[in-house]
Amino acid sequence: MRMHRAAIALLVLLTSVTLLVAASADDRRQYDRGYRDGYEDGERDAVRGRIVDIARDPRFRRGSDDFQNGYLHGYRDGYNRVCASAGPLPRRGGLLGYRHPGRGGYQDPAFARGYSDGFERGLDDGRDNDRYDPVKHRDYRNGDDGYFGGYGSRDAYKNNYRAGFRQGYEDGYRDGARRGRR
Repeated sequence: MRMHRAAIALLVLLTSVTLLVAASADDRRQYDRGYRDGYEDGERDAVRGRIVDIARDPRFRRGSDDFQNGYLHGYRDGYNRVCASAGPLPRRGGLLGYRHPGRGGYQDPAFARGYSDGFERGLDDGRDNDRYDPVKHRDYRNGDDGYFGGYGSRDAYKNNYRAGFRQGYEDGYRDGARRGRR
C-alpha cells in the first residue's frame, strides 16, 4: 500500500514537472515571436519617422504577456538600432533628435524611450489594479534611462523622457486595467 502511494506521488510529481517545462517553453516562444515582430516594427517606424504608439498595435494588444514583453523589448531595440545608425542631428532649441533615413524627419529618442518604459510600467500597474501613479517608478524619477552625451543636455533629456513616460504610462495603465477586468 505504501509503495502504491509513493508511486502515485512520483507520477504526479513527474507530470507536474513535465507540464511546467512545456509551459515555460511556450512562454519563451511567445516572447521570441513578440521580440521578432516588435523589432521589425521598431525598425520600420524609425525609418519612416513615425511617432511611437505601441498601444494601438492590434497584434500587441491581443498578445499574451510574454508576447507583449518580447514585443516591447524588440521594438525598442529595432527602433534604437535604426536611430543610432542615422546618428543624432541638431534640432531647434538646442535639443538633439534622430534623422530618419526614410523621411528625414526628427523623433526625440528620450520621449520614445520614456514612452516605452512608461507603457510597460502602466500596463503592469493597470493589470495589478494598483493606483495610477507614474511618479512612484524609479525610471520616471531618474528620467535619464538611455541617455548619452550626444543627446545634448541631461536636463532636457529628462524632461522629454518624463513626458514620454507619462504618456506611455497613461496608455499602458488604461490598457492594463481593461485586461485586468476580464
